[in-house]
Parts: sequence; structure tokens; C-alpha cells
Amino acid sequence: MKTQWVLFLTFLLFAFTRCSSNSGMDEDPNENDEGRVAVHVTSLDGSTTLNELSTKLPFTDRDEGTIVEISGTDQGPAIEGFGAALTGSSAWLLNKNPEAIKALFSEEEIGLSYVRLTVGASDFNKNGSYTYNDINEPEDLDLSGFSIEEDKTTENPVIPIAQAILAQNSAVRFMASPWTPPAWMKSSKSFIGGSLLPQYYDVYADYFVKYIQAYQAEGINISAVTPQNEPLYEPATYPGMGMSALEQADFIGKHLGPKLAQAGLATNIIAYDHNFYEGADPDYPITVLSNVEAARHTNDVAYHAYGGQASDVDKLLDRFPGAGIYFTEQTGIQTEETTFRGEIVWFMNNVFVPLLRRGAKTILLWNLALDENGGPTNDGCKTCRGVVTITSAGNMVKNPDYYLLGHFSKFVKPGAVRLGTGEFAGKFENVAFQNPDGSQVLVLLNSGSTDQLITVKPGSQGFQYTLPANSLVTLVWEAV
Repeated sequence: MKTQWVLFLTFLLFAFTRCSSNSGMDEDPNENDEGRVAVHVTSLDGSTTLNELSTKLPFTDRDEGTIVEISGTDQGPAIEGFGAALTGSSAWLLNKNPEAIKALFSEEEIGLSYVRLTVGASDFNKNGSYTYNDINEPEDLDLSGFSIEEDKTTENPVIPIAQAILAQNSAVRFMASPWTPPAWMKSSKSFIGGSLLPQYYDVYADYFVKYIQAYQAEGINISAVTPQNEPLYEPATYPGMGMSALEQADFIGKHLGPKLAQAGLATNIIAYDHNFYEGADPDYPITVLSNVEAARHTNDVAYHAYGGQASDVDKLLDRFPGAGIYFTEQTGIQTEETTFRGEIVWFMNNVFVPLLRRGAKTILLWNLALDENGGPTNDGCKTCRGVVTITSAGNMVKNPDYYLLGHFSKFVKPGAVRLGTGEFAGKFENVAFQNPDGSQVLVLLNSGSTDQLITVKPGSQGFQYTLPANSLVTLVWEAV
């Protein structure tokens, strides 16, 4: 009996030793046991949002599935930021829920890095229309009545909220776009419609200088301006103004550009600020950049996505390969047909991926916050939705736009450059970046019903990942 026990224990010891020595035989001997690739997933049904997987992916020598090779060559200009617009309505709502500011701008949340301001009123203000020089006199050529105090009021706390944003992230950048000049400068003598009268071009340029300087005094640096929001559209119910391409080129080249330079302001001028395609003047951006005087002060163009498609930008880039591309507005939509999936897929396919692949420096959506009714409005859009919803009770709801922005803004930092990757039509969309600290980021959308096995290769080694069906995924790793 004793002999049998000795033999049995000897067999167990041999078996254990054998299993231990062979435990890695079926694994890649070159595989790094330390996972290095963080995975962040949002399901297109909204059941999982920006969820970081508990296990990181290891690098390996294996190649399986679709190979996504990442070029180490920079493919475009540096990213300046991702974000949305701080309208008067958004400011009023965010003032009711300071936690929403943290959710939008803190590094612990989605870390938005760029904000668009409206110079005066837009179609989203609680208290109606205004500019910074609304006077009873026929004109005010020295702008003695200029004041930004309206932007500090309880009902329109744009400046306090901008300051609160900077308190969350001091690196946030601001750009600004006017919907209308003061009415006395316009042919319509109204906030609505009309055009800027030529005799006021110079004083309107002074108006921009005063605005930038006044905001600087409040600790808010305006890094860029556009001369006019949607210059080929004159809304009938809220502030707006028409400005032809020739008028804009003249205004930039002979007035706004020189005035900013004379004031010692480094604020960038971005032309156009309208849709990818506008039938009234499809060549608007080309006309502005072709103007010799305007070209001394700008080589940048801003786009919206309410008309045309991202490929329309190619016509500009063919003519001006070095032009800076900014995407400055597109709203989320709130209707009975709107779905979580639909919003993310549309924005990825029509804005984020195609524009970032074309070298866009910013991707900005419309209102940072609106209420559950898509307001308060200033007789404007009735179906617009904010990045977050602040309800009448003051509660915050994170919309699909929030998670979509987060898949970029949380991981792709200002100063990041786009890296080269292939296109995989019918399988998934993708775009890759390298951050200033050397870390690399790959954002993928699989809107199909089939999982996709991929091998991502930033160098000689890569890593495998099964990209889930119906998912938006961000992968982050240190450069190899």
C-alpha cells in the first residue's frame, strides 16, 4: 500500500511539472504578457458608453484578420481641439448645473478642448437679440457705446461660464463668430437680414478688435474669428446677414486683417464658415483665398455640414493644398426618428472620419447644452439638440454627441497629428493620431452586424482585437 502511494504521488508530481513546463506552448513566445493597449467601447445601442475594458491588449508578432498598418509619417496639420458652441442658451443652462461643465471639460471626463462663441446673439439666446453696440443714434463711429456687459448677465452668463470652463481646463481654446453686426451698420437697419454697408467696414473691424480685447480683459483669449456665420444664408426670424465672397475678401484684406495686426492681436481669421456646398456660391472659399489682400491675413476655411458632403472640400484643397480646414458647426437632431446609433453613425461617416482624414484642425458641434425642448431658442432651430441636455429640473442627460466627442477629445489631445491608415470600406471606418507625448490613438466604427478581427500594426509588432459589431471603439497605446 505504501509503495502504491509513493508511485501515485510521483505521478502527480511528474504531471504537474509537465503541465507547468508546457503551459505556454500554444502561445506566441514573442507575445508580451504585459497588456499595453487600452480599449474604450461604446455600443451603438447605447447600452455601453465609453467603457474601458479591464484588460489591456498585448503586442504580438502574429498577423490575423484585417491588417491595419499605421504609418509613422505625419499626414496632416496638428489638431487644435474638439468641442462645441457656448451660446447664450447653453451658458444659461450650464449655469444651472455646474457638474455639467465638469462632465464636458475635465480631464477625468471627456476633456473637450475647443469652444466656439457667438459674437452677440444667435438663434439660441434666452433674452432675444443684441449686439455690443445697440444705440439709438444713427451711428457710433468711435464705438463709444461698445459694451460686453450683456454677456455677464444672469440670463446670458457667457463670460462667467467661459471662465468656469477655463477653471476646469485652462488650455481650452475659444473661437468666435458673429451672426450680425449692430443694426445701424447694415442695409436692413435690423438684426435680421441685410448686408454690411461699405462705409462701416472699417468701424466693424474696430468692433472685432474691441470684442477680442474686452474678452482678453476677462481672461478669455479669442484664438480665431470668422467674419460671418453662414454668410450665404439670411434667416427670416433670427439674427443673420448676407456677405458675398467678394465682400468678405474685401473686409478681411483691407479692414479686419490690418486692424487686428495694428492692434497687435494674433487672433487667426478663418474664412467662409458655411456648408460644404452652397449652390448660391460653391466657390466662395476659393474666391476669398484667391484674393491677394485677403490671403495676406488668412489661409483657413471653416465648414458646416448642413449641405453638401465632406468630399466637397477637395476642390479647395486641390487649389490650395496648404489651406487650414476647420469644422465649426453641426447640430445633433432631436426628432421621433432620432436614434443613438443613427446619430453616431451619421456623424462618424459624414463629419469626423472624412474631415479628419482631410486634415481638419477642429471638429466642433453646435450647442454645448440645450433643454429637453431643444431650447431656449431665439426663433431659430426647433429640432436642435445639445451635446448634453439640461432639463427644466436642472438634471443632466448625456446625448450621443457627448460620447462621440468623448471618443476623440478624451484621447486625442491638442497638438496631435494624424497618422496614415488604410481605408476598409464595407468593414469599418478608422482614423489614427499621435499625441504630443508620443502615445497613439486609433478610433474605429463598426456599424455592421459582424465582428471584425483586426491586427493593428504601428510597427514591426502589432496587436489583435475583435472589433465588436455595432460599436464605436478607441484604442490607445504608447508608441512602439
